[in-house]
Amino acid sequence: MIIQNIQLKNYRNYKELDIDLPENGGIFEGSNGSGKTNLLEAIYFLCTGRSQRGAKKSEIINFDSDYLYSNGVFLDDNKFKITTSIGFNRKKNVVMKLNGNKINKFTEWFGYRPIISFGVDDIQIIRGSPENRRKFIDILCSQIDKKYLSSLIAYRHFLHYRNLLLSKNNNFDKIQCEIYEEKMAEAGSIIFNTRNEIILSLKNIFSDNYNIISGKKENVNIEYNPSICIEIPCKEDWKNVFYNLLSERRIKDTEMGFTSIGPHRDDINFYIDQKPAKSYGSQGQCRSLVLALKLSSISCLEKNRSDKMIFLLDDAVSELDPVRTSNVYPLIENRGQVFIATPEINRGYSNSLTKFYVSDGKIKNI
Repeated sequence: MIIQNIQLKNYRNYKELDIDLPENGGIFEGSNGSGKTNLLEAIYFLCTGRSQRGAKKSEIINFDSDYLYSNGVFLDDNKFKITTSIGFNRKKNVVMKLNGNKINKFTEWFGYRPIISFGVDDIQIIRGSPENRRKFIDILCSQIDKKYLSSLIAYRHFLHYRNLLLSKNNNFDKIQCEIYEEKMAEAGSIIFNTRNEIILSLKNIFSDNYNIISGKKENVNIEYNPSICIEIPCKEDWKNVFYNLLSERRIKDTEMGFTSIGPHRDDINFYIDQKPAKSYGSQGQCRSLVLALKLSSISCLEKNRSDKMIFLLDDAVSELDPVRTSNVYPLIENRGQVFIATPEINRGYSNSLTKFYVSDGKIKNI
């Protein structure tokens, strides 16, 4: 899957943009605030319906406008054209279309166009809260398995309503709570099982990728840290254990006002020489860890999907030395369409990529 053309209207600092994109990708050079990162975000948004920077829809709309429109023309591996468009306004009205047909469900949009984003904020996967790590694994699993995304949406829905019940105290409805818990256990078992399988798959190549990037002899590891652990992690057993735990913790959860256990409390642990990377890893080590993780996710996607991916590098290697920089790019070159945003082009990237200059929301070939 590649993107051939993107049109933007009122997307951040792009009042109007219509640009054809090369088949193998391109390098976008420009100063901070020029719009190069916004372009990568727009490509990601057309693929996933969300910002990889965690921005709200209202934050993406140009300051002087009340609405935003984005359109992308993609070409799949069978040379079939796919047109996607998203438009929304500040009143949160959203219209999504696929090949001109309106779609109403996010599950119909997400995952058809596989994409991996590398950015400077990705270090929060290692250094940040568990929410950052869950976000990473959720996006990866959702691009691999549509059932996972549906289960995740369902789980969050019933978790929300269970938490509402817990906060009602005197108006607590036990029967209604049991219904929510049963639904949470069903969806949660799929989430747990898929996360477990994918993290095991990542683990097999994570260490190798780290060594390629860093060139060091450190031993690194990644471990799934679910909030519910059972010795035989089959889906049905996990479902039953989770359902029973929700019932057992109901009184305690009512006192706290929220659900204290479940996939929404899971985490992923990273280790360097058996020490927690979050606490003991240097900035360079953590940056190398997250790059190794993203590269491992590429291999995981390739194992589960046949279509080529789109890669976004938003100054992702800015804190790596030239040797490490030259080690990163060859690992994704020729594996899909690559778009790079950088303040300077001469960073060990391929000369085969078309070069663009970005300034004040305008883009031109160099």
